Amino acid sequence: MNEDPKISLTDAYAVETPDDSIQLYKEWAETYDDDFIVATGYVGYLKAAQFYLLQENRPQGPVLDVGCGTGAVGIALRNGGVAVVDGIDISQAMLDQARQKIAADDAAVYRQLIQADLTGTIAIESNTYAGIVSAGTFTHGHLGPESLDELWRVAAPGAVCAIGINAAHFDSQGFAEKISNDVSNNVVSEPDINIVDSFTRDQDGIDEHSLQAMIVVCRVL
Repeated sequence: MNEDPKISLTDAYAVETPDDSIQLYKEWAETYDDDFIVATGYVGYLKAAQFYLLQENRPQGPVLDVGCGTGAVGIALRNGGVAVVDGIDISQAMLDQARQKIAADDAAVYRQLIQADLTGTIAIESNTYAGIVSAGTFTHGHLGPESLDELWRVAAPGAVCAIGINAAHFDSQGFAEKISNDVSNNVVSEPDINIVDSFTRDQDGIDEHSLQAMIVVCRVL
């Protein structure tokens, strides 16, 4: 493990544009698993995956891992019994790492990996996925609530969604209002919103609320 990571959670929270994200994760991809997941005690990805896996009567079909990074969520989903997982991320360097990940059945974690910027329209047909899972993508400097529209679009009716949103970002960027409007407009079901700790230990210099996530669980209507 890299004992003195050159890139940190503070750097990730400081990005402001899609180009910033591409550059950051290009530099971080090869050491991300050790520098971030291991070194910080990051468990937010496991909690998002677990909320999805615990939903009863989930429709069968492929699941989209949004902001898949190096593949942590995908591994949790596949090892939890999801047969087909696709990943999407803005960083090709992170996708290259995800492509190397192997599930417990000795097969590749991902069926396909898609490089795309979720601030715009993505090249996926509507009503494609039986599930949507995301952890760590809806956070400081990354994606705002408007990007949820693309997730709802590519999800098939009845699809289960478990979307992790940084708790401080949730409060400041209008996610509650967006989700409430989507419920009112019969886009998604009334959500179950759960606040969880994203890390097993404190992170120096980072507000406690920013170290938590709101995991929004709903179905696309």
